[in-house]
Amino acid sequence: MLKDKKRATLPQTSIVIAKNPRTSIGIINKYKVVLVTLDGRTPEAYGMTLLKMTDLMVSLRCRDAVNLDGGGSTTMWINGKPFNGVVNMPCDNKKFDHEGERAVSDVLIIK
Repeated sequence: MLKDKKRATLPQTSIVIAKNPRTSIGIINKYKVVLVTLDGRTPEAYGMTLLKMTDLMVSLRCRDAVNLDGGGSTTMWINGKPFNGVVNMPCDNKKFDHEGERAVSDVLIIK
């Protein structure tokens, strides 16, 4: 989405222009990284287009940013948090709660 504060040219495909749950990682500087998880596909959370997600990462002062897997697999888990560590509202159960996470084969772990 961003490289050296320059926006990537994104194709006008449904994955880019549709509002969906999103997960992104951005680098602000040598010492700061930001992770963003946005819920969607429920009346309480609509999701975001990839262009709007890029705008968000710019507003967070990211120098570089990448869109990670999104949609129904968008889940952020933090050790020790309530709801078994799920801190967003995954949408696979079609409810706005912490119970809709999807089994996935890939994860990003930060220690």
